[in-house]
Amino acid sequence: MSGSRDRAADRAQMTQQARLQHQLTVQSQQIERVFAQHQLSAHIAGGAVRPRSIRYDLSASLAQGWERLRDLTYELKTALNVPDVRLSREDGQLRLHITRLEEPPVALLDLLPLLPDLPPLTATLGLDENGRPVLLDFDNPDVTHVLIAGEENAGKTTLLRTLAMSLALKNRQSHLQMLVIDLVEGNGRNAALLDPLAYLPHMLTGISRQLDEAIEILAFAVGEVMYRREQQTAFPKIALLIDKASRLLDLGGEPVRESLSSLLQHGAGVGVHVILGARHPETIFADNMFRAHLPVRLVGQAADEMRANVAAGLMGTQAEYLLGQGDFLAVVGGEITHFQAAHIGDYDLHMSLEALHRNRPQPLLARPISVRPFLAADADESRQPGQSRLFYFDGQEVDWQPETGE
Repeated sequence: MSGSRDRAADRAQMTQQARLQHQLTVQSQQIERVFAQHQLSAHIAGGAVRPRSIRYDLSASLAQGWERLRDLTYELKTALNVPDVRLSREDGQLRLHITRLEEPPVALLDLLPLLPDLPPLTATLGLDENGRPVLLDFDNPDVTHVLIAGEENAGKTTLLRTLAMSLALKNRQSHLQMLVIDLVEGNGRNAALLDPLAYLPHMLTGISRQLDEAIEILAFAVGEVMYRREQQTAFPKIALLIDKASRLLDLGGEPVRESLSSLLQHGAGVGVHVILGARHPETIFADNMFRAHLPVRLVGQAADEMRANVAAGLMGTQAEYLLGQGDFLAVVGGEITHFQAAHIGDYDLHMSLEALHRNRPQPLLARPISVRPFLAADADESRQPGQSRLFYFDGQEVDWQPETGE
């Protein structure tokens, strides 16, 4: 048992190192992309990694680069999606200082290596108060469909993304297919959280953003369930993830409600599972049938006691006192588990997508999707393949080289 724990810890440490190296690679490419767009002759020559910041040393002339680089700090901050970017001149060297985003309490890519024997079709949700993994096994007959509920900033969409990625990273596309509905709402600022899922090889089609597209997806899923019932088959599994489900029901009316009703009643028996994200669970449960066929409730911060009770299907959960930002209750079969949802950030997600496409077999059912990096441009071709850029973490060198594309 001790040897198994040691091996898991070694895998987790290797994953952390790989995550950091990938972030350095992608972030360097993003920075140099901004430089190239402004015809600025500056490249990253090395740097140092600290717990709260990354320093990038630049190969650029002080006379030519200082003023132009200083004017780009805001653009770099936006491109990198970081709290702050600062430029300095030290000992004849131009340097960029990038404030690092705060690490999530539970990083999905740190957690998965600790679960090497995870059963197929099991989603990793996070860690409970005792540090034990919280898992959702879709092969369990009691786990049919799932509701993720909570107020704004509870972390519903983030948990939906984590659930989808944890399934994709542990299951081949021949065993698991995905459909995603996420209607455009307001300024669409949360849309980016689920956008990367479109690059998963498991996706049957692109993310449905418009109501007419969502209705078509639901009709397809209903038809698939009918076909499977006739053929008496439940393979491969299909996960239908719907964010903003309350909005979908409000806009789609009776046709949407009828399709979802059919999927909730008959889908799980033939391998089609629905995962709904909703801020207003009372809209979902206006129909008692929905209440009966959503046995798994993942409840984030609720506005008040009434909405907490509706979301959980139980009295006295105190979900109104949750902290938000991934603080959740899992309610299954009357049992309540308090957990911190796992998180997969953009750099980790980018690395995972690259690995999935690099290692995937020929597609069987899913429509093949071209890999188009969504976080970074291609590496700068002016640098010679294999040329090192030295980075140091808290004074110790991080062994890192640009990718050669081989």
